[in-house]
Order: sequence, then C-alpha cells, then structure tokens
Amino acid sequence: MKKLNDIFKIDSKTKHQILLWLIGGLVLVFATEFFLRGSLAEVGSLLVKTPGVVLANYLLILMLTSIFFLAKRKYMVYFLSFLVILGVSVVTFFLMDVRGMPLTFSDLYSIGEAMEIADKYINKTVVILGVLCLVFLIAIAIFLYKLDFDTKRFKLINFILIFVVSIGFFSTVKNQRAQHIMKFKKWDIAESYKCNGLAYSTVESCLRYIRTKPSDYSKENIEKIKERVDKAAAEDDRELNQSKPNILFVQLEAFMDPTEIKEVKFSEDPIPNFRKLTKLYTSGMANVPTTGGGTARTEFESMTGHNIDYLTPGEIPYNTILKSKYYNSVATTLGSQGYGTHAIHNFQGNFYSRNNAYAKLGFDDFTSKEYMNNYELNEKNWVKDVILADYIEKALDSTEGSDLVYTISVQGHSSYPTDAENYDFPIKVTSTLDKEMENEIYYYANQIKGSDDLVGKLVDMIDKRDEDTIVLFYSDHMPNLKVFGQDDFYINKYKAPFAFYANYDIENYDIEKIESYEFSSLMFKEAGLEYGPMERFNTYMKDEDDFSKMQDLIEYDVLFGKSYYIDEVEKPEKNTMKMGLDEIEIKNIDIKDNKITLNGQNFTINSKVYLNGNAVKTKFIDPNTLEVDYVDNLDTLVVKQMGRNSTELSSSNEFKYSQTK
Repeated sequence: MKKLNDIFKIDSKTKHQILLWLIGGLVLVFATEFFLRGSLAEVGSLLVKTPGVVLANYLLILMLTSIFFLAKRKYMVYFLSFLVILGVSVVTFFLMDVRGMPLTFSDLYSIGEAMEIADKYINKTVVILGVLCLVFLIAIAIFLYKLDFDTKRFKLINFILIFVVSIGFFSTVKNQRAQHIMKFKKWDIAESYKCNGLAYSTVESCLRYIRTKPSDYSKENIEKIKERVDKAAAEDDRELNQSKPNILFVQLEAFMDPTEIKEVKFSEDPIPNFRKLTKLYTSGMANVPTTGGGTARTEFESMTGHNIDYLTPGEIPYNTILKSKYYNSVATTLGSQGYGTHAIHNFQGNFYSRNNAYAKLGFDDFTSKEYMNNYELNEKNWVKDVILADYIEKALDSTEGSDLVYTISVQGHSSYPTDAENYDFPIKVTSTLDKEMENEIYYYANQIKGSDDLVGKLVDMIDKRDEDTIVLFYSDHMPNLKVFGQDDFYINKYKAPFAFYANYDIENYDIEKIESYEFSSLMFKEAGLEYGPMERFNTYMKDEDDFSKMQDLIEYDVLFGKSYYIDEVEKPEKNTMKMGLDEIEIKNIDIKDNKITLNGQNFTINSKVYLNGNAVKTKFIDPNTLEVDYVDNLDTLVVKQMGRNSTELSSSNEFKYSQTK
C-alpha cells in the first residue's frame, strides 16, 4: 500500500505544473476564440449557447500542451507550446481581417506568396513591433531554459491526466457531432471554424489533408457513372457550332456591384459596362468557393470543372496537386479541338506557381506581368486592369484559327485603405457607415471602375473584329470589405456576379443557381462546343439525386486515383508552355564609354542581362534596348525574364560577343 501511495503522491512542483497546465489551457481557449471571432461578446455567446464546443477545444488544447510533461525543461517547453497556439490565433486574427478566412494547414504551401504581398497589408511599424516582441519572447525562452531542469520526466499522474483528458475530448466531440452542433462546413471555412472552435478546426484542417480513398471507389463504379453520363450525352440533340468562336474567360478580381450596399450612395455608377451586359446576356450570381481572397480556388474550379470543396480547407491546388500531374481543363478540351490556348495575368507569373500550373493544365503560353510594358499601377501598386485588353487582342492575333484566352485581373485586390479620403478619386461616396468602412468602399469602388473599364474596352475591341467571339466575365470572390464583417449582413459573401457577351447572337439563359465549377459547362453550352469530361458530368448529372456522391468519386478518381473516368484520347499529355507571346531576342550590341547597349525586341523592366553567365545590373531603356556596364573577357550575353524571388521564367537567345567582330 505504501508503494501505491508513493506512485500517486504529487509533490508541490508537480502540483504547480498541473495547475499551470489547466489555467494556461483556459487562457488559451478564450484567447483563441477571441482572435477568431474578434469580440468578447461573441466568445461569451459561444460559451452560453454551445459550452460543449468550448469544452472540446479546451480539452484539445490540454492534449496539445501536455507534451511538456514529458520534457526535462518543462516550463520552457510549455512556454513554447503556449506561444505556438497563441501565434496561430494571432495569424488567424490577421487573416480574418485581410481576407475573411482563417489560417489552415494548406496555407503552409503558400507562405512564399504571403510574404511576397505582405507589404500591402503590414506597415513598417508593425514589423518593428513584431521583431521586438519576438526578441523579447526568445529572451524569456532562454531564461526558462537556464532556470528549469526536471530529471523526473515520466510521472504516472501525468499519464493518467493525459489519458483522462483524451477520453474526455473524444467523448465530447462525439456528443457534439451527434447533436449536429459541431460539423464541418466545407462550403464556408470561416463559418466552420466559428462553429467548431479555432483549436479543433486548425487540427482538423491538418488531418483533412490526408488523402483518403472513398470506400466505394473502384473501376467498376466509375465505369457505371461514365455509362450514365455517356447515355445522357447521346440523348442530347444540341447542335454544335461549326464556326468555333474565340472563347474568352475574364476573371475580375474581387468584383461586385457596390450599389448593392444599401448604406452607400455613389456619384456615378462604378460598373456601367458590366451592368449593361447583365441586361442583355446570360448573367447572374454564382456560388464561389471562397470570399475575400483565395483567387486561385475559384480560378481552378472555373478552368477545370472540379468542385474544390472536395479538397482540404483553404487548399490552393496550384501549389499542391498540380505540382507534378497534368490535368484536364478548358485548355486541354479546346486545344484538342484545334484552339490556340493562352493565359494572361497582370501579376507575377510564378505567384501561386501559375507558370507551372498553367503548363499542367495544357495552356500553350502564359503572359504575366513580367512580359508586359506600359502598364500603370494603382495606389496599392497593383497593375491596373485596362492593360489586359491589349494583351488579349495580341493573343487573338497570334494565331490564324480560333483561340481560348483565359485572363485573370488584379486591380480590385485588397487591402482597401481606411484612410482613402486622402485620395482624390472621380467616384465620390456618401454613407451612413463609419468613416473607415466608407473610406474602404470609396477606394474599392474606384478600383472596380478600372476593372469595368477593361470590360468596356474589351467589348469595343471584340466588336471591331471579324471573328465570332464569346466572353464570360466573372468575379472570383467578393471583396474583403469591413462592412461584410457583420454576421447578419444581407449580402451573401459566397456569391459573385457573372455575365456573358458575344459579338454574334447567343442564347440568353435564365440562371437561377450555378456553381463556379459549372462556368466551363455553361460557356461550352453558350458557344455550342463539345464538352470536356468534367463538363459532360456536370451538365448531365447535376440534377440526379446522387450527384454529390458521384461527384466525390469522380473527383477522387481524376485528381488522385486511376482516372478511369477519362477516355484515353482525352487524357492530358505532357505539355511545354511558353512564357510570353513574343520571343525575347538580342539582335546586336554596341559598346561605348564602358557601357554595353543590347539591341533587340520585347524587353521589359523584368529583363535581366547575364554576362558570361553572371547576372549584372540592368537598365531598361525601352522594349528594344537594355544597358549594362562593360565587363572584361566578354563572351556570352543572355536576357532572362525574372519573376518573384529572382526566379527565371524564360530566357532569350544566347548572343556571342564574337558575333560583333
């Protein structure tokens, strides 16, 4: 009996550690929920309405921090685990503010992209305070490391506590799920987090990243689905358009109709060109998979016909599944029908790894900002959208036949300054909102006017062409305006506008409900073109009772499985994509006054000269001229187009110095 008492005896130091663990867990659960929800009132409401959710998150935090019981330097390990959880909460608070979406495991794949645009959201003061805070925390960790050392790493009471907490956690979650209180809402990640709590949802986003094969996935079941699709397709007597019109998709960054915000009045209509199209052509509001940010998610759905809800919360497929595999898209479908396929984006070519992803999706070429000249920047240094019309026209002129041009704009991107009264924009606003909200809308409306100018310029350009051309203008997501932060706001944050236009007669369909992954199906229907594999499925099976179940199987099969659903002739092949439409070429050089002048074509401010294989400081003169300092033993000259993080996107011909002699 004495030995048993010794086993369960708790010394004062162990009591202190357990007390720290329990109280620290309480602090963390309230801190995490506060940073997720942004107000103490909402945390209090959560505690009153769904105490089981709070308990589940508290027990999970205890499980996560219990690792310190196994460490020799317990206080330091606990301090670090506390900081990690608190750090995740702070990052979530920031992301909820700038994009309306919490931190997910998938964001780890986009850290580089986040750092690239961080300066548009974080000022120098915040950076300095962050560095000072980090130094202070490191100092505390070092202090605890030197202060604390516990030779008793394994204590039975600690294992008992961890076991009890674990049983309590799983029991609580099971109970809350049975009552449908805790549930994963794949269509609304932010709401899912608020429903289930930050700690639980963050861990869940990690676990959901494990790709699991559906239990009923098999070649036989996929072939049964395919038979149903093929049978429905055979019964469709629609006529195909033999003229094969040009197909244009234009994705408008964070585009919406600002006049729908009831509390605001505008001195003029911010979107007159787009509004005109909504009255004349097929248009409506589409369900999109993201809000406030995550452009590439809607982009992927629209290009491929895949429902991105099947993937993990917050996942950007360009950074994950498209890294190594080739996939069907509108580019592969139209390319097989003889179309030239072009992608255009007025931002960095390797942001979200688009330079790789578009190649995997079958595009012939991709013109990014690095291949553009004469563009203007807005007040937040985003490229203004109107320049895109020139490059769309250039893409259409680049081939004699029909073309697909997929364009992604950027001007309407957040953040939206709350001090925008310092700008003098043409469209003025008055409102009943607080000044910061009004300023955001003032800035946003004038940027969206720039996107609408692109719509107008593109329509005018297409009207002058003698080729049949059809365009789908659509928004990737709603803007992350503070006014949308109200939970009971009357505008659906997961719907975004779309409208067609054509320079020939097309059908005007009444669309009551549509998902962004159905855009390609609707485009092929409007244009009278053959459907691709996903378009066939989405068109012919969408009204079936078991559509969602079939969709899950097809999504797994095509994205991660054996691609039984895809016909052999439709399976994407290895594709080499060209960056930029025009060849960048060095034609000759002049040497004078210790300077080398490179004469050629299609240079931009992103052109970098390499002499004898080494990068040198390059001065951009004009699209035909670059200048660098002379180097001894000059042998070879190459011009490379450089993307973000000094990544080479493409290079010119190699010019030999001996050619000038």
